[in-house]
Parts: sequence; C-alpha cells; structure tokens
Amino acid sequence: MNHDIMNLVIIGETRDGKIFRPSDWAERLCSLTSALKNDKRVKYSEFVRPGCTTTGAKVVIVDPRLHKIDRIAWKFVLDFAKEHNLKLESIPVPPVYGAVAETFRARHSTRRFLPTPVSRETIAELLELASRSPSGTNAQPWKVYALAGEAREALSAALLERFNQDAAETREYAYYPDTWEEPWLTRRRKMGFALYELVGIPKGDQPRMKEQSGRNLLFFDAPVGLIFTLDRHLAQGMFLDYGIFIGHLLIAAQARGLASCMQTAFADYPETIHRHLGISAREIIVGGLALGHPDPNAPENRIVSEREPVESFATFKGF
Repeated sequence: MNHDIMNLVIIGETRDGKIFRPSDWAERLCSLTSALKNDKRVKYSEFVRPGCTTTGAKVVIVDPRLHKIDRIAWKFVLDFAKEHNLKLESIPVPPVYGAVAETFRARHSTRRFLPTPVSRETIAELLELASRSPSGTNAQPWKVYALAGEAREALSAALLERFNQDAAETREYAYYPDTWEEPWLTRRRKMGFALYELVGIPKGDQPRMKEQSGRNLLFFDAPVGLIFTLDRHLAQGMFLDYGIFIGHLLIAAQARGLASCMQTAFADYPETIHRHLGISAREIIVGGLALGHPDPNAPENRIVSEREPVESFATFKGF
C-alpha cells in the first residue's frame, strides 16, 4: 500500500541525544498556531498538536496539510526544529485515512430528502458493511426492518395519525433524562432554535413546531426508512454494540453518497410499530433511520451541529 501521507513528528531530543529544554517547549510551540476559546482556554490546532513518545519525550505532531493551508506556519515549525537541532521523524499514514476522515467530517443529519429511490441491493450492501462492527462475544444484537414505497408510507401514516391525536405510547427504554441539565440543555436548545429559524418557524408557534416534529414520523420524506429492534432477552450493555452498528451504517451511507438522519422518535410509538409491522413482542423498538439522497435546496439541511473540542471531553495521561 502506498503511504504518501506523512505526519511529521518533531521530537524533544537533539540529534546528539540530549533532552531539549524547557520541558514545556512542545506546548509553547503548539500555542503559536492555537486559538483561544470563549472560556479562555487554549484550543490547539488540529494541524500542530503536542504529544509524547512511549518513553515520555515531548513531541509536536505536524499534519502535512499545514503546508497547503498555512505555509508560513509550516516553515516556522520546520525552522524551529532545524534551529534547535531536534530530531524529525515521518510517520506514514495510509491514503485511505484521508477519505475516511473526510467522510466523518462531511456527515450530518439530513431532514429533507429527494424522492430518488434507493435500491434494495444498496441497502443490503450498507447493512452488510455495518454488520462488520464489533459486538460483545460477537452477539450481533441488531435487527433491522427496511421499508420503502407503500410499506414506508403506510407505517408513517399510522404513526402520524397517533401523533396528531396526541395518543401517547410508552417507550420501552429510557433515552432522554427526565430533566435536562447543563451543558446538555443548552446544546439541545441551540439545535432546536437553529432548525426552527431555518424553516421559518417563529418562537412560540406551537402548531408549526408540532408539524415539524411530526415530520420525523415521515422519515423526513426519505425513500427508505429503517426500524431498529433489540431482543428483550439481551442486556442493557448490548445497546453499546447497537450504537456502534448504527454508527458504521451512517458512515457507510455517507461514503456511498447517501444522507441519513438517526431518529429515536420512533421509539415513542412501540405499540403502533409492533402492530403495524408484525414485530414480535420479544423485540424492543430502538429507533429509526431516514436514508436517501438529500434535497440540496432544503434550508434545514444546512444545519451542521457544532462539536466540542477533544480537550473538553477527553483526558490524556501518559502521553
């Protein structure tokens, strides 16, 4: 395999074997290309970030893409290494990594689809790829009901009728907390406000907000709808395996040129789904997924939700 993408690593050790000082040189170097977040904490650039070797030596990892986006910064870090006689290593990265990384970054939830059909063969291929995801003792706990055409429309009609009647059903597992706390409350509200603004729903317009919420049950007009179930005999931990499976499916679909939206709204109507699809009482309704080609003109498809920086949710020790 051709390894033509190379991460450049500047090691905190001189070519004659001496440890480079000061001890925080890596953090200082990376801070020169970093940004300051709202909470005044430093956010390192994804192109120049600190690290360390297995022996504890400080390093700076430089992404080769920096050369294209900021040649001055690229030259600065190389000159820094040369000036201080530091060791340099090139770590090969398989070319496929770039494509995988871009697929992850491009994926976002789509809430309006074109009527363009997606073949059974394509769905089967995506599910086969998703089934390569890991599961405890290879239990493979997932079960999927793929719906298109009249089958999808009939289920959506039945669910929308229940929704419009405010006929509540009992979820078979807890997904959301009873009360929201920070920071999750703010994230949830921000997402909702952004969606309503894009589709022209003013604050407080409850009828239109409900109408928009009901579009979940239409799979957002996607040509394919998937319903996920889990056997009740299996334990709670299997939801972790299920999440990995769905994650694989979303990325496979994105790489195939399709858009998607994971929807737990379907878990609100287990009785209707069980009855309408003839699903065994042994199976828990986990949720659903809209799948198809995105409508490029739909304003709601412009939403790309923000993600917290790695430093805010990950703790690194021993690096």
